[in-house]
Amino acid sequence: MKTFNLALICLLLGGGACFYSCSKSNSGATTTTPPPPPPPPVISSISPDSGVLGTTVTISGSGFSANIGDNLVKFNDSIAIVSSASATQLTVKVPVSAGTGPVSVTVGGKTATGPTFNYAYTVTVSTLAGSSPGYADGNGAAAKFGLLQGICVDKDGNIYVADYGNSMIRKVTPSGGVGTFAGSTRGYADGDGLTAQFNYPMAVCVDGQGNVYVADADNNRIRKITPAGTVSTVAGGTLGYADGSAATAQFYRPSGICIDGKGNLYVSDFYNNKIRKITPAGVVSTLAGSSQGFADGNGAVAQFNGPMGTLADSLGNVYVADMNNDKIRKITPSGVVSTLAGSSHGYAEGNALTAQFRWPAAVCLDGKGNFYVADNFNNKIRKITPAGIVSRLAGSTTGTVDGDASTAMFDEPYGICIDSHGIIYTTDEVGYRIRKIVIQ
Repeated sequence: MKTFNLALICLLLGGGACFYSCSKSNSGATTTTPPPPPPPPVISSISPDSGVLGTTVTISGSGFSANIGDNLVKFNDSIAIVSSASATQLTVKVPVSAGTGPVSVTVGGKTATGPTFNYAYTVTVSTLAGSSPGYADGNGAAAKFGLLQGICVDKDGNIYVADYGNSMIRKVTPSGGVGTFAGSTRGYADGDGLTAQFNYPMAVCVDGQGNVYVADADNNRIRKITPAGTVSTVAGGTLGYADGSAATAQFYRPSGICIDGKGNLYVSDFYNNKIRKITPAGVVSTLAGSSQGFADGNGAVAQFNGPMGTLADSLGNVYVADMNNDKIRKITPSGVVSTLAGSSHGYAEGNALTAQFRWPAAVCLDGKGNFYVADNFNNKIRKITPAGIVSRLAGSTTGTVDGDASTAMFDEPYGICIDSHGIIYTTDEVGYRIRKIVIQ
C-alpha cells in the first residue's frame, strides 16, 4: 500500500489553509481548537453617578460587547436602554423609577456590578377633575364636586370618590370623565344607584369584583354598591356602639373603610374611637380601641382619637390615620396596636417617631413598602419609607396649584389612594378637586 506525505499534500492544495484548520492526533482523528472565551465584563466607573429619569450615563470598563443588544444594563434592577456600545464603554439612559442602587452590566451570562447610582425622583402634580364647588358631571374641569373626602381606585383604574358635600358617590375615569355612580338627595334609601340616598358619606373602598363599600357617616351604616349600581346596607343603623350581627351592630359616624384579601371590611368608627371588623358573613366585632385617648397595646387596651382613613396590607395588617392624635397607627391581625409614625401636632420630617403631622386623614401603600399620607392641615402629601423616614412628597402652601413637588399646592388633602402603576390620587377637600401625582 502506498503512503503519502501529509505536509506535501497540504502544500499542493494551498498550504496554510489546510495546516491551520485541522490537525491530526496520534489516533488519526481530526480535532478543532475552540476560540478562547470572552473576558467577563468589568465596570470601572459611571458618569454621572446621580440624576433623574432619562439622564445619559456613560459606563466605562472592559468586556462589554460592541453589539448593543448583547449588553443588559440595570440600575438597581430596572432595565436601562443602551444607546451606544463598544468593548470599553456603554452609553445608557436612566430608566423610570430606577431608585438608588448599584449599576450592573451582563454580557454573555456574566454580570459585573459597579458603583451606586443615586436616582432623583421627579414628582408632578396635576388636576384630574374638578374646579369650583357645586354639582356637575362632565370631563375634567367641567365637573363639580362638593366637599371631597375618601377616594379609592379599582383594578381598571377607575376612581371612586365620597362626595361628602353632595351626599353622592362619584366615579371618575382614568382620563378624568366624571359621572354619578350612586346617590341623589341627602337621606337614607337603598335600591337603584341614582335614587338611593346617602347622608354625608366619608370613605370608600373597592373589592376585586368591582363592588364599592361606603362609610355612610351620618347614617351610621356601611353600604355596598354593586358594579351595576345597586345600593344595599351591609351593617349598621341606629347611632351607638354594639358588636354582633350586621342588622343589630351599631356605629357612631364611621369615617374610614378598607377591605382585605379575604373580604373582611375594617371600619374607623370615629366617635367610638375604635376600629371595627365586618366579616363576609356579616359579623361585626371590635378589632382594637376603647375610650378616647392615645395608647399602644393589645385590642381593648389601645386607644385612638378620631380614627379616619384605613388601609389593609397583603399580610392582614391594618393601618389607620389617627387624625386627632396626629399619628399613623398599625394593627396586626391579632389586634396589637403600635405607632408607625407621628409624635405631636405640627410639621417635621425625619425619623418616623419624631416626625410631625397635622390631622392626617388617610394613608395608602405602594408595592415597595412606602406609605403615603394625606396630611390634611399641613396641605402636603407625606411619604414614610420602609426604613421609617418621613419626608414631603409634594405640597407647599395652601392652594390648588399644579406643578412639581415644591411648587404644587393642595387645599386640605383628605383621601389618598394608589393604582397598579404607582400613580397617586388625592382629594382636595375644600379645593373641590381630584389631584393626580406621578412619580418618575
